Amino acid sequence: MIAWPLSRCRQPGSALIIATSAQRGVAMVSQVLSFARGVAGSRVVLQVKHVIRDMENIANETFLKNIQIDTRQPDDLWTVVGDPTQLHQVLLNLCVNARDAMPNGGRLSLAAENVAIDAHYAGLTGEAKPGPYVLLQVEDNGTGIAPEIVEKIFDPFFTTKEIGKGTGLGLSTTLAIVKSHAGFIQVSSEPGSGTKFKIYLPADTGASLEAGPAVKTELPGATAN
Repeated sequence: MIAWPLSRCRQPGSALIIATSAQRGVAMVSQVLSFARGVAGSRVVLQVKHVIRDMENIANETFLKNIQIDTRQPDDLWTVVGDPTQLHQVLLNLCVNARDAMPNGGRLSLAAENVAIDAHYAGLTGEAKPGPYVLLQVEDNGTGIAPEIVEKIFDPFFTTKEIGKGTGLGLSTTLAIVKSHAGFIQVSSEPGSGTKFKIYLPADTGASLEAGPAVKTELPGATAN
């Protein structure tokens, strides 16, 4: 689990956010334990824009003032089939890592869009299957990741943080959750310029695909598996 000190809270009125986050944390622990035992978790049709909005509220209430939070998602975003608590944990892990990469402040962007992956693109990634996806993006303009360790960041217990400030399980758990949802992750980073994570989740193949158009995906940059 990833948490932040209560001293980081910006407003006295954030007590409700803290209480809600604590309750969600209990649910997350249960989910992670179930996941470790090989249980995939619940599966419901959900709209990830609500998960983004919830994460935006938590970040605005608990991150320092010098971090600007931006969100972007279309009104016609497709739905996905997944576990809301696990997908919230994915965003939480990535946002907290982004926060830690910006000790002097910066910009954190959360975005979502509809994308269609064709057979050619799927063949290039080696992870994707052709079809419709909801693409979630978490981007910061922080310290970035050195090229020599990009391929290691998803390894269990790998961390660049000081002892006591990171377990090394956040990104490995994130990857495991995304894979359990039949999705995949790409990451691009440049030291001193920031990092962008792209999370591809298969779109619900039901009526949601009639909600809006897809955009063509760009070819991947640096990736981590």
